[in-house]
Amino acid sequence: MLKKSAFYLLVTVFIFAGQFLLSSNLVTGLPPRIEQTTLNGQEPMQSLAKGPALLYFWAEWCGVCRTMQDNVNAVLQDYPGMTVAVRSDERQKLSAYLAENQLNWPTINDGDGAIGQRYGIRGVPALFFINKKGDIVFTSIGYTSEWGLRIRLWLAGLF
Repeated sequence: MLKKSAFYLLVTVFIFAGQFLLSSNLVTGLPPRIEQTTLNGQEPMQSLAKGPALLYFWAEWCGVCRTMQDNVNAVLQDYPGMTVAVRSDERQKLSAYLAENQLNWPTINDGDGAIGQRYGIRGVPALFFINKKGDIVFTSIGYTSEWGLRIRLWLAGLF
């Protein structure tokens, strides 16, 4: 029988291996241009160019994304950012979801998932951390704490 420490090590290795495999196709460097405007008519690339910034791919049907809402909400009050709702409901339902959950996020509705595909995402939540030059310097798939978001954005500001 495995000792507890060996079990925890095995679980940690499994989690990091999964993270690596899921994030291996994510775009780094210059982000693909997003032509579509936000639900409020905002041009997305302008806010991302003011890095450090966060580009967050999510969906209202995603349970992990729901657990991250407060984290992302807090960070977007202090940093520029953009969110992309992947394969989510139509525009009106998405706007209602944001309002109901008090999420004042600049959001693009990626109904067919085409924007997500250009960024290489295979699932949500997916996060891209952009530096002052406008380049993606870090990526992440899955749950990230508020502190995890803030530390990566701080580090992105150093590049």
